[in-house]
Amino acid sequence: MTGFFLGVDIGSLYTKFIVLNTGNEILYQNVIKTLNRNKEEQTNMINNIYSEFDINFTCATGYGRKHFASADLEKSEITCSSVGLSELYPEEKTIIDIGGEDIKGITSSKEGKVIDFFMNTKCASGTGAFITEIAERAGIDLSKMSDLASKSNFRKELNSVCTVFAKTEIMNWIFDEVPIEDLARGIYISVVNRISTIMMEKTLPLYIIGGVAEYHKYIINVMEEKFQVGVIVPNNPQLITAFGAAIISKKTAETNIAKR
Repeated sequence: MTGFFLGVDIGSLYTKFIVLNTGNEILYQNVIKTLNRNKEEQTNMINNIYSEFDINFTCATGYGRKHFASADLEKSEITCSSVGLSELYPEEKTIIDIGGEDIKGITSSKEGKVIDFFMNTKCASGTGAFITEIAERAGIDLSKMSDLASKSNFRKELNSVCTVFAKTEIMNWIFDEVPIEDLARGIYISVVNRISTIMMEKTLPLYIIGGVAEYHKYIINVMEEKFQVGVIVPNNPQLITAFGAAIISKKTAETNIAKR
């Protein structure tokens, strides 16, 4: 079999693209904003992928998967995350995916089968959107947030589950002149404490994927402190789900050929 295979993960905040060849090598990857008003830029990028690569099969996943017109197949992000990470780490494991609007806990077999999964039920609490909104209210530069938090030994968390109330609570910290590095660490502690409420298998190796793992490295330190276990972060954790979709694209194409 020749050709290329596309995986598209259309998340609430960002859309991720991965193109694989028959040897599972990544030949193309990209991340763009999902709700970009410049539709021409997005359309041109997708057209360029299809013109540059002879795409055999496309799998779409994520919140917006039903809106990707070129998809041959749609799969849940839970399935694609499990498949993508298991391609890199073939062992039974727990996967925490912190996305823009939700948190998923997945128990995955070494082959990538989803054994069980759980999701947060408290709106966007503890997600990437939560971090962004609270950090903005606190006047924290997101690109410097991890470095700031690493300089703190702060132990408090935001008690409010609702993002709106958490914004008020962070203002009280500011009025109390809590140092900015403590604000940063306190936000991360709050997110990790939200994660800890998700039912998940805690005896298995623990992996974290998603945009928060990509851009907020220090949250791993807080997780390891909270859970008392090592946390494994794959390369390019934001792209793992798109990678899984591309793997599924290739396997589906192979199965279709075998059936002919």
